[in-house]
Amino acid sequence: VNMDWQHLLMNGENLGEYAAMLAAEGLLGHQHANSGWGTFDDDNMVGATAFMETLELAVELRRAGYGDNGERLGFDLYPYTEDAVAVVQRSVLHWRFIDSVAARIDDAALREAQMRKDAVRAYELVYAALGAE
Repeated sequence: VNMDWQHLLMNGENLGEYAAMLAAEGLLGHQHANSGWGTFDDDNMVGATAFMETLELAVELRRAGYGDNGERLGFDLYPYTEDAVAVVQRSVLHWRFIDSVAARIDDAALREAQMRKDAVRAYELVYAALGAE
């Protein structure tokens, strides 16, 4: 199943949870990577809005092994006023950064915090990966 990130945000869906559910059913397909404010199909640069939601999605895509078999993100972008090439370049850089943060999160500790429903510990781990105390 194709995941269009902004379409999911418009419908109030949780990106990470949606990816995890699709992966559990063997249905996780192509990714239409973008961002927006959630009320319109903005098709903004990846990470321009919904940063934490996108980071959570990156964690779940890593857990699902997305990319291990050659899967790639597709950027579904519509630069209304920006230079189109710059928007794509920035989206690639943003995704690489977001994915690198996801890679730095201690996943075993995060899973434990999630199982215990310990939001404080989960955010400690996320912010540590971002370089905060």
